[in-house]
Amino acid sequence: MECIGVASRGIVHEVLTRYNYQQWKTLMKSYLRGENLWEVVVNGYASTPIDAQRDAKALHIIQLSCAPIIFEQIKHLQTAHEAWNHLAEVCRSEVQPHIRHGVVSDNVSEHKDLYKFVKNGDWEGTSSYLRDQPNAIFWAPPSGRTVLHVATIEGHMKIVEWLVYLGKKQLVEMQDEDGNTALALAAGYTGNVNIARYFVNVEGGLELLAIENKEGEIPLLLAANSGRKRMTRYLHFRTSFDVIDKQSSDNRVLLLERCIQAHIFDVALGLLKSYGELPIQSLRVLQELARVPSEYSQASRWQTIVYSLKTGTLVDLILTIMHMFGKLVVSESTTDLYELNTKNTENTESIYIFPHKLEFPEILRYYKDIVSKFNSSELRDALVYDAMLEAAKHGNVEFINAMREANHDLLWAMDDHGRDIFSYAVLHRKYNVFQLMSSLCGNKDIINYTTDMLGNNLLHLAARLGPLSDLNLRPGAALQMQREIQWFKAVVEVVHIKCREAKNDEGKKPEEIFIETHKELMKDGEKWAKETAATFAIVGGLVITVMFAAIFTVPGGLLQDTGMPILIKQKRFTVFIVADVISLLASIITVLIYIDLQTSRYAPTDFLKRLPIKIMSGLGFLSLSLVSMMIAYCAALGIVLQKSSLYKHFYVGIVVLACVLFILLVPLQLISQIVNFTTVNPINGRQETFIRRVFRYSRVFVKMLVYYICDPLSNFFFKFVVKISGS
Repeated sequence: MECIGVASRGIVHEVLTRYNYQQWKTLMKSYLRGENLWEVVVNGYASTPIDAQRDAKALHIIQLSCAPIIFEQIKHLQTAHEAWNHLAEVCRSEVQPHIRHGVVSDNVSEHKDLYKFVKNGDWEGTSSYLRDQPNAIFWAPPSGRTVLHVATIEGHMKIVEWLVYLGKKQLVEMQDEDGNTALALAAGYTGNVNIARYFVNVEGGLELLAIENKEGEIPLLLAANSGRKRMTRYLHFRTSFDVIDKQSSDNRVLLLERCIQAHIFDVALGLLKSYGELPIQSLRVLQELARVPSEYSQASRWQTIVYSLKTGTLVDLILTIMHMFGKLVVSESTTDLYELNTKNTENTESIYIFPHKLEFPEILRYYKDIVSKFNSSELRDALVYDAMLEAAKHGNVEFINAMREANHDLLWAMDDHGRDIFSYAVLHRKYNVFQLMSSLCGNKDIINYTTDMLGNNLLHLAARLGPLSDLNLRPGAALQMQREIQWFKAVVEVVHIKCREAKNDEGKKPEEIFIETHKELMKDGEKWAKETAATFAIVGGLVITVMFAAIFTVPGGLLQDTGMPILIKQKRFTVFIVADVISLLASIITVLIYIDLQTSRYAPTDFLKRLPIKIMSGLGFLSLSLVSMMIAYCAALGIVLQKSSLYKHFYVGIVVLACVLFILLVPLQLISQIVNFTTVNPINGRQETFIRRVFRYSRVFVKMLVYYICDPLSNFFFKFVVKISGS
């Protein structure tokens, strides 16, 4: 869960979670040393008032720097020394087991040649060596890795088959120093389904599915932990629930959590269906469900079928359609079909994708039913309220809706800094959550007047720089700045008017925070706009030069006595002249627009509409200029090659297809982005219709013509009249 207040106090960059212990430990150790508290954390404290006070301060700092789920682990401890050691133990155990790997043959003291043959996939050398020394097949170095382990890691299927044939069950069940069998390595490290299937299908192979390593992990758990989707699905089909539950009643929940982390939703759904009644321990999975992107439940059936056609085989498509229409039953026949699909996929990471966008809502329905059976106190202890904030942070409105229907009180989840779902939606710029909360909260005054522990109201939070998620766009900084202003204005419409002038604990108003936090983004946006203007102005200048010169070098030449073009009466010549004039005028307008951009004001509000419209108008005129130039070129080419129709049509066709389309498509991508950002405001749900958009931009186009053509001409005419009248 986000704890921005703690980070802003300078204790650590981010709070301690299950995933950042090493980084947190380094930062916290440096901070405690700077506060002269590290000694009391390491050695404990003597029974003196000064040491007791230092220990209490250190304990408080450690507690503040922990996420709620970690704080629950140490809140009962009384000293900083105990809390520090307990966190080290807990977070290390939270680190998921991994498969250590490396070049095993470097540490081999005996049978080096054998390991070299196996590693290189040399079966002739391997078989020759084993004929001379058959017992070498069972020998292992200190790492415990036999030649079968090495062949599995390297993915040499043929050698694996012959080694299993020679070594039988004894070799297959041998474990390395971490307790991993060859199947465990295939499941957690290589993801090679062909090798795993071979191990399972040999005599006694099903027993391998239940062999634990030293971390208590069976192959299925290792595959899910590594995110091997195809391997996880296959092992799930072949591993019975008795094997999963044999070691610990919590293992099925652990597998469920790992499958959701890796987005293996079909296996997760199968696990949920296998439960009679979900225990309260399973609610910890909600943290992972909350982090799933909202797009996972928004695909249509047609989109799912198209995706299967693009990424899979015919068997993938058949399985997808069967599953979509509820006809896919997890059975041995389905497993056979699945195995047929994975045939000849040695050493591949290609992933069969079930239509997870249909399974995710079904998983939410399961959890909605179980959440409705617990009271608010139990849900708070199970961190379901924290999961609601995680969902708001990741824009998962489906999760928020499902949990709200289960228990409406979850809608008012709040973190330790007094920030609710609405605040998280604004901080992380999740417009879908913002719209949802705006529509659900009948009494908006409850939200409008609330402040967090630092005195920030909703408008203060909107004024802070949001995640720069839109910088992958080409005009990233400018459009990101535009979106930031749209967010600020959208929140202004929601909050009470007095929030606009309210000051937080630092004595700053929302507008002051906005200017302060967006300085760099404004500079980047201004830099991009000016560089773009300079580049396009140069292009426009070149076109002006070419098209101006083209008037005096018309195709066909001029009459010597009158200076009139020889081919003036031909239609192609008329097209040439008209296109040349249009290209020249459009280029002049383009240059004027971009000169204006170079000298424009770059205030925050200018990024909302004025600057984007200028950039878009300049691009439009430049595109018109280039297209007209190519039309003039085609007309001139037609005149020159009018007696050779074959060459004429060929060259003209090449020019039209290769140049005109490219000239149109490249600027249109940028123009469409600017148009979408300017006319479509997803934050407050308002969107212009196509007709209104065309009408508005037509007016803008006319205004630009008046501004850049008529106004300079009128000024010139006025000065000319004044000069004549004065003379």
